[in-house]
Amino acid sequence: MGSKCPAKFQNLDFCAPSTHDNPYEMYDYFLEHEPLYFDEKNEVWEVFRYDDIVRIERDTETFINGEGCRPNIPADPGMIYQDGEQHNKQRALVSSGFTPRQMRKMEDRAREIVTELVDNMLATSGEVDIVADLATALPMRLIADMLDIPQEKRSAVQSWMNTAIQGGQGPDYVTDEVNDAFSAFVMHHEEMHAARLEAGCTGSDILTIWMNAEINGEKLDESELLFEHILLNTGGAETTRNAIAGGLEQLSNDPKQYDALYENPDLIPNAVEEIIRWVCPFINMYRTATRDYELHGKVIKAGQQVGLTYPAANRDPRHFSDPHTFNIFRDFSKDSKHLSFGLGPHFCLGASLARLEVRLSLEEMTRRVKSIRIPEGKEVEYISSSFTRGLTKFPAILESR
Repeated sequence: MGSKCPAKFQNLDFCAPSTHDNPYEMYDYFLEHEPLYFDEKNEVWEVFRYDDIVRIERDTETFINGEGCRPNIPADPGMIYQDGEQHNKQRALVSSGFTPRQMRKMEDRAREIVTELVDNMLATSGEVDIVADLATALPMRLIADMLDIPQEKRSAVQSWMNTAIQGGQGPDYVTDEVNDAFSAFVMHHEEMHAARLEAGCTGSDILTIWMNAEINGEKLDESELLFEHILLNTGGAETTRNAIAGGLEQLSNDPKQYDALYENPDLIPNAVEEIIRWVCPFINMYRTATRDYELHGKVIKAGQQVGLTYPAANRDPRHFSDPHTFNIFRDFSKDSKHLSFGLGPHFCLGASLARLEVRLSLEEMTRRVKSIRIPEGKEVEYISSSFTRGLTKFPAILESR
């Protein structure tokens, strides 16, 4: 345990958004001195070290998703909340929307969207907001195209998802607004589902692909379809938006690294990995213990939840040299792979799509934009959340090449 825990790190509420505002001093404390912490208010455990998260993610007999991945919130029928054979079946069906052929189509479309968004920003003589004008717009438009959402409904869907995801912080955050947003999305899903049935399920959008997908005669049922649809809209948008905005913010602070990507675009794939390590768009996912489990001299009891704190693990000095330095040249053959997409059977299915969108954004921005400058008197703003981490505003003046 080492020295007595500082007062500011005692009795923490890990579901409170403010706990994760500028959290790295706190994470460092727990990484070194208390790698397994019991949050008494929420009656959940939190783990921080890279090796512990890997061990828990891989031990799918002891630590399961089926009791819920969010703190004290019951599971839903979606793939992410399944274990064993049921998870494998649902994941295989959902994967039908992410085949290499589908990914090639998405890459072509994503490149068109990125080019258009950068065009629009460079056509603006004054200030732009990189969050709204690029980081949010790219995944939102790409997912909306993948799902063939009518143009007039796209901003509403985005708004519902931004509100609904706040409920993932815990039961205290499932407000009337969260429930209303969820209900509105359910109605939207049912309309889309009915329209595809009426059209004979002949389209090429991802919802139709999922409706048609079957393995050994089994298909996704209606509730599974709904929750995969929700997961694509939330997970797909959040990861990419936060990574693009956070990565460009770091690069704007370090023009040498930004210029290096222009001078040598071959560095971009490595920069993508460093951005996703550094930003770590999701703060945590939870698992439930099926038996008593001892770790660091404490016992996680059967039925208790354990929060896997990915941003702490991504800066664990046992696995990353100089972990608090953003470094696009980082040697991931010596350092470990980041855990931002999870690990094991629940590794993020959309990881390749997120990497693609971050890569294309970096390619287009570094090729066409000479510098990104935050205007005098302005600053970036972060979301306050115990579930997701990212920028909500990034005011910028762009200088074209």
